[in-house]
Amino acid sequence: MPSFTHSLNIIGRCTQMQRSAGLKKLGICGGQVPYLLRLCRCPGLTQEELAKALYFNKSTVTRQIAALEKQGLVRREPSREDRRCQLVYPTEQALEIIPLVRELVRGWNDYLLADMTADERDQLQALMERVSQRARDFIDREVGWDG
Repeated sequence: MPSFTHSLNIIGRCTQMQRSAGLKKLGICGGQVPYLLRLCRCPGLTQEELAKALYFNKSTVTRQIAALEKQGLVRREPSREDRRCQLVYPTEQALEIIPLVRELVRGWNDYLLADMTADERDQLQALMERVSQRARDFIDREVGWDG
């Protein structure tokens, strides 16, 4: 039987490629999409909160936020409660393009699921959420955020 995670990895890589191609004219790469979506939904997160929410390591988040800041899509401000922490906010430019980003994501999901019935889509979503939750639980319990 083929590996379930191999299939997930293929889907993930194809998704990154599709996003990068679709957003090329905006100067955004596929790997930046999760950051923009999360920050537009939850502005003012710290980089650590962003790392935990997206399940990326801290150094990856730091690099991506620096790139997004250089592109004028996010800005960092020191936290009033803890000056050592920087809060990350989307800029007006990011808020202007986020509908295009969401449409690209929605279109890709629709494309991938086009051959499925509504019941199959619901079943797949429920199963994927169960698998995703197990993966998150393992990382939270066994690996942690310093490893």
